[in-house]
Amino acid sequence: MPFIRKIKTKSGTYLALVESKRVNGKPKQHTIKYLGKEAEGKATRKVQTNNIQITNIKQHLDIEIIDHLATQLGLKQLIPAPALILTYSQLLDRPSINKMDQWLNQTDILKTQNIENITTTQLYQTLEQIQTLDFTKIEQTLAAHFPKEKQENHSLVIDITDTYFEGTSLETKPRRGKDGKVKKLIQIALAVTEKWGFPIFHQTFEGNLSGRRIFIEMLARLVERGYEGVILDRGFWSATNIEQALGVDLRVICGVVKDKHFKVLLGGVDKAQVYCKKNRVVLKNTVVYVISLDYLGGKLLVVYSPYVDVVRRESLYDGGGLDCEAEFFGFSLIFHNTGLGVGEVVLKYFEKDVVERSFKVLRGVLGLRPVRVWLGSHVLAHVKVCYVAYAILSFLQFKVSALGVSGVEALEVLRPGYRVELRDQASGFEWDATVELKKIQEDIRTVVYKKG
Repeated sequence: MPFIRKIKTKSGTYLALVESKRVNGKPKQHTIKYLGKEAEGKATRKVQTNNIQITNIKQHLDIEIIDHLATQLGLKQLIPAPALILTYSQLLDRPSINKMDQWLNQTDILKTQNIENITTTQLYQTLEQIQTLDFTKIEQTLAAHFPKEKQENHSLVIDITDTYFEGTSLETKPRRGKDGKVKKLIQIALAVTEKWGFPIFHQTFEGNLSGRRIFIEMLARLVERGYEGVILDRGFWSATNIEQALGVDLRVICGVVKDKHFKVLLGGVDKAQVYCKKNRVVLKNTVVYVISLDYLGGKLLVVYSPYVDVVRRESLYDGGGLDCEAEFFGFSLIFHNTGLGVGEVVLKYFEKDVVERSFKVLRGVLGLRPVRVWLGSHVLAHVKVCYVAYAILSFLQFKVSALGVSGVEALEVLRPGYRVELRDQASGFEWDATVELKKIQEDIRTVVYKKG
């Protein structure tokens, strides 16, 4: 059987492919071919430039980085290789499953998973297999591998988005989405960390459930995972939900929905008492004025925004509206039981856009909607693929933040990093090389591989 032999000389160590043969009854090594000089454990050799032939070009560097992050997050031990292929494709070009095999041949994704080939049928079977995975374990593994955020209250931010699908196998009625279209929807509730937006868990619901009912389901998971606090949009608000949260000692910051009870809660509040210097809170892009009232065992913050008031009044007046209709313009309410100061609570609530950014990535960059699969099980599996893809992307975002680029921008920068397969036409020697990296690509690679 042939093996590689190292030949040490004054000029360096050379590698040769040899095999043992018996000559006149004695073992003797026969050299099959010289592989070149050893450098960092690999063979190098001089080749005439005019003899070099490019045999293949593969999309490589972005895939290498994604695969490294997936390994760091423990995903490769929990998710089958075909499911990771779908996840990686969702992060990159999002080809349809029917065209996936052609696209994969232009990338190194199959190589990262040690798979020679995968068919369209196998990919659809993978969607079925994803539904059988213990996804709670996957979420918990991801949460354990994310860098710990240094925050006093150990809170998550929760919100809901919806996504369209065309199949008939999920029992849900058409509903008007946030964009005004009436189609079949599923709702996805997502819980992320406050600072970096790392996804901690998610849950899908039929399109007709209210946020109030969804919160009850999410509350159980919050308690189960050991989280002490939650920041919620007003779509989750109800006095019953707040009472249930307080019953399990959960710290809550939640907007109050502007329904028929809103004016009652604001009753007796004098705008002049709110709109004064001592109540001023400076946010990222605006200024609001806030007072605090006792309510439901916590505090009800009455928030007044002069800017919102003016904008809405001008719109009302342009349409012929009357002053009596503008009584509560500019007001909003926030409930909390955190023990934090008024300014800190308001900042946490109004600057909780981390989950909105997460949904923006899921809907846009990762192609959450419209879901391009038909069967109900495939729709739900697609959501899970997007969730895992977002987990990798949020981890990349954390890694490259010091470079002043986003995770999405980093993937775009890495995209031109190709692996080129080469062949020496004279000797038949084959090797590969990565296209020379730009400095920003090297910088991204460095911070991603950096430990800690």
